[in-house]
Amino acid sequence: MEQKRAWIYCRVAYPDAHALAVQQTTLEDYAEQHGFEIVGTTAEQASGFDFFRRGLSEVSNAVATGKVDVLLMADLSRLGRDVVKGDAYLRWLEDQFVEVICADGTVAQTTTEILYQLMRASRE
Repeated sequence: MEQKRAWIYCRVAYPDAHALAVQQTTLEDYAEQHGFEIVGTTAEQASGFDFFRRGLSEVSNAVATGKVDVLLMADLSRLGRDVVKGDAYLRWLEDQFVEVICADGTVAQTTTEILYQLMRASRE
């Protein structure tokens, strides 16, 4: 069986190098435990309402060029706080056959489940 290629995506809204490091370490451990090959890591400080972020563009480029099978995040709120834009991005990932897995145990299976999880995360 071929090893899945994972991209780690970490984001904080405010400067917090410790929080970024914790996210990254947690996701690296998750990848190792599940036998994923880490092909890239993005860690950024940016607003979750802005979907034109440098880091998210980096992830998008890797996905578009076929380098990624799995996108690992701490939780879905790290992707962003705008439910509509988040859903559109997740649908795009789905169209690219990229699985989204969150270290908090959230594994988005369908767009409906993803939308529900994003709405729940935006209320927290």
